This record gives sequence, structure tokens and C-alpha cells, in this order.
Amino acid sequence: MNKLDKLPDIVEETLGGLQADRALYQRVISGERRPARQAGMPLRRVLALACSLVFVLGIGAVGLNLFLNREQQMPRIHTQAAGSLPEGGVLSAWDLPRGSITLDASGSVPKYKGVWANGSSGNFPLVRVDGGYYRLLSNPSHVEGGLLAGQLGTVEVYTEEPALDQGQQVLSNIVPQGTAVYAVSGMQGAAVAAEVEGRTRVFQRVSFSGSALLGGEGLGSTLQGQVVGLQLSGVGTVTDPGQVSSLMSTLTGQAAWQGPASRGSDQALLIQYANGIVLQMAVRGSNLIACGTWSNQAFLEAFQAAVGQ
Repeated sequence: MNKLDKLPDIVEETLGGLQADRALYQRVISGERRPARQAGMPLRRVLALACSLVFVLGIGAVGLNLFLNREQQMPRIHTQAAGSLPEGGVLSAWDLPRGSITLDASGSVPKYKGVWANGSSGNFPLVRVDGGYYRLLSNPSHVEGGLLAGQLGTVEVYTEEPALDQGQQVLSNIVPQGTAVYAVSGMQGAAVAAEVEGRTRVFQRVSFSGSALLGGEGLGSTLQGQVVGLQLSGVGTVTDPGQVSSLMSTLTGQAAWQGPASRGSDQALLIQYANGIVLQMAVRGSNLIACGTWSNQAFLEAFQAAVGQ
């Protein structure tokens, strides 16, 4: 602490040069204040803010670029079959049902691949609803509610020997009793869906125990939907919308009914729909088999021509 005898020196050092003239006296009396200098943002703060803004914009641009690249890299399925969808309409692989398969359009000759699920008790897993039989597909492994149309009923009969039941109730050897059975949107008559072990699974219309078509039905009734691809094992794959539409017209329009018998083979025709579901027909010679057996040599020849064989 400075001593009082040094006070005059401190005042002189602090207020040195200050003239207590008349002008200063008048300002003190009147309370006049000098205009306060407006504080501007320090240059260092301005630069920091600018750098932050550039950084945020850079992160946003990188994120957007990664998202767009990922979207472009995802496989997409054209869904313009028969001209029923808007030109350029596509279905992203993100939208496909879980466990869906896609047809290989690489140009290589495809090996045999079936999508019918097998059973463990001599009969394949099935559902009977409205008099038609539907076989469980191995793919997809789950479908969301958006693919389901109206409820067709609930399983009333659960039995391991469905061939012995001659009733008309909804029946299954895999779907628990009391479980709802639904139509698949856009595929009425071709597929149904029901919950199996906690997952909603798809079943394809097939023949069973001498029962196939119902009154007034044809092959097209059992294959309804917007088809976007066809694959014949040992031959090739067709995904061109015009060719697919023409081949489906030949398949359903020139097929000759052979009977309700159903059998497997080591060759399969896979039919891929716009919703990602793939149905199957077994191929044996000139016959195609799913909901009954159909002879259609014209289709097989047209398919070979479409893939350049």
C-alpha cells in the first residue's frame, strides 16, 4: 500500500496532462458524455466463425455425396412390365421384402434355383384358402404389411395330413390355427401371406392332391401381377420390359392344360414381380408345372430366342 505522502505523485502520474479548464468544468456540471465507441466483433472471432461455417458446409457436402453414391450403387429393379407403371419407375433394393432374391441379368447361364420350401412330413408346407392351395416360398423370409391386401380368413384347421381333409375351411400344415391369411397386393389368386414362426411369409398358388384350377380359372389367374424378369435355369435371364411382356403373353396365352398333376424337376422358370416376390414353375421337357401341368413349347422357344440362343 502506498503511503499518503506519495499521493500527490500518484495523482500526477495518473492524471498528468489533464487540464481542469472551464470547458471541462462545464461538461462535468452538465453531465455530458462522449459517445461510446461501438464495439465491433474482433477480427479473430470473425475468422473463427468463418472457418466453422466452411467446416459445417464441407461435412454436409461429404455426407450428401456419400448418400448419393450409396443410392446409385444400390441395385434397382425396373418395374415397367406391360406398360402398367410410369416410364422410368424403379423399385429400390431397400424396398424389397426381407430375404428377397433377384434374378442374375449378367448374361451368364443361370444354374438351377428353386424357391419352393420343402416339408418334413411328406407334404410341402401349405395353406388352403377359398378352395385353392398355396405352397410356402423359401424367399422372401419376411414381408411388411404394405404388401398385404385384404384378409382372406383365419386358419380353422391345422393338420399334418391336409390331403385327408375334404372340407372348405381355411387349412394349413404349418400356419397355426387362428392365424390370419392375407392376399398379396396386386397378386390376387397367385399368392397369399400368413405368419409363420413370427414372420410373415408368402405362399404361391400350386396344385395339391389332384386339386388345381377352380371354375373359370386359367394359367394367368395363378400368375397375376406385374412381372419384371424371367429366368430359365440352364438357358438365361430376360429383364427387358418389352421382352418380358411378350414372353408372359406367350406363357399365359398359349399354354395347353395337361392336368392337375404336379411334379418337380431339375429345371425351373423363375418369375420375378415388381414387388420383389419371385414365383416358380418347374420345367420338364415342354411342360411347365405349378398350379397344374401346362404344355407350352412356343414359350420355351421364344425364351431361347430372347436370350440369343
